[in-house]
Amino acid sequence: MRKFSVLLNGRAAQVAIGPLGEHRFTVAIDDVPFDIDVRSAEADSFSLLIENRSIDLSYFRSGDQMEIYFGGQTYQVEILDERKARRRGGGSGTAEAGPEVIKAFMPGKIVQVGVKAGDRVSAGSSVLIIEAMKMENEIFCRGSGVVRAVHVKPGQAVENDAVLVEIDPEIK
Repeated sequence: MRKFSVLLNGRAAQVAIGPLGEHRFTVAIDDVPFDIDVRSAEADSFSLLIENRSIDLSYFRSGDQMEIYFGGQTYQVEILDERKARRRGGGSGTAEAGPEVIKAFMPGKIVQVGVKAGDRVSAGSSVLIIEAMKMENEIFCRGSGVVRAVHVKPGQAVENDAVLVEIDPEIK
């Protein structure tokens, strides 16, 4: 079993993946196991069979960041290396230095902005919707805090890695 620490829409989770046979895997998210049959559909997308339900999954990956489209929902996933996992795991109870910077995961158009400078946000809150590859993707913040700046407006085209929103972390 390969184990990963991830942030899933801003919430820390543990994921374990192990082979069961050709095209079959066991995937456990926070110790809740699923047997999954996986078939490649096309580049960056898969057809999954989970508990006799067929679900399409597509993704875009940039380094340790991923956008996953699954079951009609968009998920922000960040794979944490051991050092990041320890730092975010709350050992010291202090926030990471500097603001959370939310960037575009690929070129697209801003559809809706749900926050403005000065707004308080909770971990996992929706901050905006971006249209990319003909799909609307809801973007969530990882941590709680106060919106420092919003760099985009509805209708604006953005490039990959463009800074969209900055959030000052909540000091605990």
